Amino acid sequence: MKPLSHRYDAFIWDWNGTLIDDVRVCVEILNRSLASRGLPQLSAEKYLEIFEFPVINFYRSAGFDFSSEPFEKIGREYINAYESAMFGCHLHEGARDLLDRLRSEGKQQYVLSALFERDLKRIIEHFDLAGYFAAVRGLPDQYAASKIELGKRLVQECGVDTARTLMIGDTLHDLETARQLGIDCVLVAAGHNSHARLATGGVPVYRSLDELEF
Repeated sequence: MKPLSHRYDAFIWDWNGTLIDDVRVCVEILNRSLASRGLPQLSAEKYLEIFEFPVINFYRSAGFDFSSEPFEKIGREYINAYESAMFGCHLHEGARDLLDRLRSEGKQQYVLSALFERDLKRIIEHFDLAGYFAAVRGLPDQYAASKIELGKRLVQECGVDTARTLMIGDTLHDLETARQLGIDCVLVAAGHNSHARLATGGVPVYRSLDELEF
């Protein structure tokens, strides 16, 4: 089989958990919110098993009670903490090398993220990566509902050739998004869903970016 870089002209990257290694930070922030409400802590393993989109469903699974306080309050609390903590995260090993390689081969690269777009652009600038991407798209609010409609606009507005484009993500929602966009997808089990969960999607699952067949 041809390497991925030979089979596709464009690559749509997820950000959180795929290019940036932020799972530990996310679990810590979530557990602080749970602890402040007297709710049980969530292990990293449990987090990977229940994380999903829209994140309101994940928060319910984590133990939050929206009958006593609105999801919007908890969502703001989380993103306010994440906005500071994200700058202490690192790119996954091999991420910059892959971006460099694809750029040197003339491939188009995009970011499609459920992160609030303002924060997405700030963190990409922080890592000096803006020049790698033809477009960077995040959600217009802080509540991480879905990337599907955002992805459809990206494809339309940027003239993405869906037959020659690959999405690379770390959650089943990335796979769901890719299927709705009509593009191929591979998943990397170094982010917000476990390898076992990702393996149920029926597409190639890699344990790290270094395993990607470029």
